[in-house]
Amino acid sequence: MTFGTLLSEFNSLRRRLVIFVKPGVEEITIEPPKGDSDELSFMRLVAWGYVMLHENARIPLGFLKSLPPWNSPNALLPHVGALRTSLGHNLAFDNSRDVKTVRVAAEWFQAACGASRPLSVSQWKSCFDTLLAELLHVLGLAIQATENLSNQIDGARLVHELQMRIDRDWPAHRFDTYVDAAVKKFGYGLDPTQIRGVNVTTWRKVLVAAHEDEIEQVLTQRIEADVLDLMAHALPLQADEVAKVLNYPNKAALAAALLVLRAAGPANALDVVGYLRNMVMSVVSQPILPEDVVVRDSMSNEGNV
Repeated sequence: MTFGTLLSEFNSLRRRLVIFVKPGVEEITIEPPKGDSDELSFMRLVAWGYVMLHENARIPLGFLKSLPPWNSPNALLPHVGALRTSLGHNLAFDNSRDVKTVRVAAEWFQAACGASRPLSVSQWKSCFDTLLAELLHVLGLAIQATENLSNQIDGARLVHELQMRIDRDWPAHRFDTYVDAAVKKFGYGLDPTQIRGVNVTTWRKVLVAAHEDEIEQVLTQRIEADVLDLMAHALPLQADEVAKVLNYPNKAALAAALLVLRAAGPANALDVVGYLRNMVMSVVSQPILPEDVVVRDSMSNEGNV
């Protein structure tokens, strides 16, 4: 097995898919490995495999793996992402996510060549061949699964579904208008790109599942919900605004009022100022005991104040 074999299989998948859907799988243009037994060649194979799995062929592979004979619900070679990150990024060892990435990569290296960090030519060769075989296995299953697209019974339906997934594979920035509308609607000064970064995978799944004539509504509802979740504990007014309405000079009393307001729930958010004023009226209507009575009663435990 050589990288040339892998490239040939990748092009076979591209030729097969272009018969059924447009656009087809684009060519991978990053620098390919020139050897098979050195660190640089392995890193280039990792990078090439990552582009195939997570960029250029992500949608078709994700669809085809659910079809026979593949029939797999699992993520495709998740360690490829860990290998790419561990080899090419400055990871923080006090970050649990980064530590997990390092662990996944080390465990894969150990299984592939017998060392958690390959050093020798033979070790790099073993790692290269192992990853090459894994990528070839994925492509082989994918090519077999494309036969379902020409099936006389289900082929047309499957092609339609795959084409829909390709058409709805929006670039991340296309969701920004929805996020921007949501943050403006709720009055939050948030950066749409930051919100998009952690939610775009989920939004794409929603986009695929939505009925054609309800995409706008479904996406708007989902993105508004995610913005609200991000600001779940935020109050409709800032603390100084609440203090102004309540005229509370005491910080502890203001904090207590904010907690009461939070507990009031969304039902009172439509008229938060009115709700605050009712709070003031209820406090004002309570009888105020003289200080000496409060102290005397608390000491004698004869009443609750």
